[in-house]
Order: sequence, then C-alpha cells, then structure tokens
Amino acid sequence: MRELENKVALVTGAGRGIGRAISIALAQEGAQLILTGRDLETLNETLRLISDIELAPTPLVCQMDLLDSEGITTCVQSALEIFGHIDILVNNSGITGKSAPLWELTEAEWDEGMDTNLKGAFLVSKAVIPSMIERKSGSIIFIGSITGKRPLANRSVYAASKLGMVGMMRTLALELGRYGVRVNHISPGFVEGPRLDGVIAQVAKNENVSPEDMNEQWLEMIPMGKFISPENIAQGVLFFASDRSGGTTGEDLNISGGLVMY
Repeated sequence: MRELENKVALVTGAGRGIGRAISIALAQEGAQLILTGRDLETLNETLRLISDIELAPTPLVCQMDLLDSEGITTCVQSALEIFGHIDILVNNSGITGKSAPLWELTEAEWDEGMDTNLKGAFLVSKAVIPSMIERKSGSIIFIGSITGKRPLANRSVYAASKLGMVGMMRTLALELGRYGVRVNHISPGFVEGPRLDGVIAQVAKNENVSPEDMNEQWLEMIPMGKFISPENIAQGVLFFASDRSGGTTGEDLNISGGLVMY
C-alpha cells in the first residue's frame, strides 16, 4: 500500500516547478490530487504527467487565483463535495516579485508580493481548515524560502512575505494542535529552474555583473555547492504529509544544501 493511499491533497501553484514536483510525488504515493493555479494549460500538463503514473487517482483540476477569495471558496467547496474531505494542504503558490532596493519599489509592487505570497496562503488555509477541524485530522504544509531567514539584497518584499509565512505557520500549529491538525513549513534554498534564473538575472543587473558571474557567486554560498531540485522539496512535503511526521508540528525544515542551518 502506498503511503498516502486514500488521502486527498490540495496543492496550490501545481502547474510548474516546485508545485508540479510536489504533485507528482504525492500522486506516486497514492494521494488524490486537487491541482490549483491560475494557468489552466500548465495545470493540464501536470495532469497529463500524473496520468502516466501507474494506479495514480485522476486529479481534479481547479483554476484558481490566490487573490480571488470567492474563487478559492468555490474551488475548495467543490473539492469537498466530490471527495468529502481534504487531508493535506500544500500552500506552495507564490511569486518572486521584483528585485530592487525597497525605496525603489512601488506600492503596487509591494502589495502584489505580500498579497500573493502571504494573503493568498491565508485565504486558502481559511477555506480548508474548518473541514480539517471537523474531522480532527489534517496536515498543512507551507512552502516558504530561506530568504525569510537569510536576507538577500534587493529582495525585501519577498523576504517579508516569507518570514510572515513562518509566523502564520507557527500560530496555526499552536491553534490547531488540539484538533489533530499538524502545520509545518519548508524553507527551500536556491531551487534550480526558470524562476531562479530570472531572479539571478535581475540581481545581476542591479549589481552590474553578468548573470553567469552572479550564478557562480550564489553557488559559492552553498556548502554542498549545488542548487536544490524541485524534487528535493517534494520529498520534504512527503514527510510532513505522511504519518512519518505524526509527532511533528510547528517545524520549519530547511532544504537548502546548507545555505541556512537554523
């Protein structure tokens, strides 16, 4: 029997990158997936990849904008009507935002980063938690960033949103423990892929160096000397989603190659 057989998992930002890797890993362990995100095309591609996994349940695809509270509620209620429960919530979706000194950010750029990364996770959690309390079980997993712990120049709004996520996670862990709901957090380091490439390019431009040189500078900061893969993050999610972490709540797991050790 696969570890997450008969479990239902909702993943935000499931259409690409870390969210896609998480969704595939959960499906491989037998979980019934609810794939959410704004881009229907990329969600359907994740759906196709999961359909190639032997015995994987067919996911429900739900197009959802993290800033649309009504749309979030509709998606969650539809999932509950179909499956009866949601056992696992992975708050993964977010944006990197603009890389610039704080004083050069517009109010709109600040609001976009905070609303998408922090308010979005609040709205999805708010929609899912009552059903978990009713069943007295569940696992909520936040995907944050080591930037919330180890600041990077020109990344103030991103750092603020991710550190705020840690505070929300710990408070929820305190509030929900009595109901049998566990809440944990993963702080990824530099995760390889187009998103990291874009951030490095922005920072390189601000520092007036080449993206290649900036890439090497970032690699040199990592004790293991390599960027993290989306699949590395997915393995952390499997731990928090499964009974292997049955005694764990309020934890923040670094998956950073040693870039952050606290």
